[in-house]
Order: sequence, then structure tokens, then C-alpha cells
Amino acid sequence: MPRQPYVLLFEEVIPGATPLTILVDDRGAVPLFDSEVKARGFLASTDFGAEFEAVEVSGAGLARALESVEAEVGYVAVNPPPAGEGPMRVRMGGLRELIDALRQNPEDDLFGLGRLS
Repeated sequence: MPRQPYVLLFEEVIPGATPLTILVDDRGAVPLFDSEVKARGFLASTDFGAEFEAVEVSGAGLARALESVEAEVGYVAVNPPPAGEGPMRVRMGGLRELIDALRQNPEDDLFGLGRLS
């Protein structure tokens, strides 16, 4: 289970907004970051436009955001690197698996995303 901070990218920062989704090897995914710096670095390397913003969300907020796009994508892309940094190697996890873990076991390190000390 990833630990906070949970950072997602949103076009609009309003209640009910859906997070950015991307394609990684033809698989739809939500990019999930463990810092705003990593999220901004990724965003700056793309052509998504300046309207997207890195937003830290709570565990409950992360679960709600992931549920809002579950019909569209099946994965979470963990800390995807900025575009143009060579071959893009992205650690992927199942979206439904993460949602279930957030709801049931908030302390488990599902994808090994515990913050480095």
C-alpha cells in the first residue's frame, strides 16, 4: 500500500474531478506520484498543457479518484519518469487491487511505495 503523500494530476481542482489518465504500453493507467516534485517533473515533460495541476490527496480521496476512472483504465503507473529520459520503464499496479487495499488495509505496502527516509 503506498503511503502518503499521494499525488495525482488534475485538470480541474474541484470536487468530483477525475485524475489524468495515460497510456503505458497500450494499457490505460492513472499516474500516481509520491511527491509533487516528481509529478510536476512528469507534467513539465509532456504536452498536456499548463492547465493540469499536481494535487496531494488523502487515502480516501485517492480511492475515490481511482474509482472515478475505473471503467476507463485498469492500472496505476507508479512514479512514471519524465518523457524523454530514455526508454520509459514504469512500475504498474492493478487499479482495482489498489482501491481494495486502500479500503481494507491502509497500512500495507502493496506496491512497495513506502517513503524513503
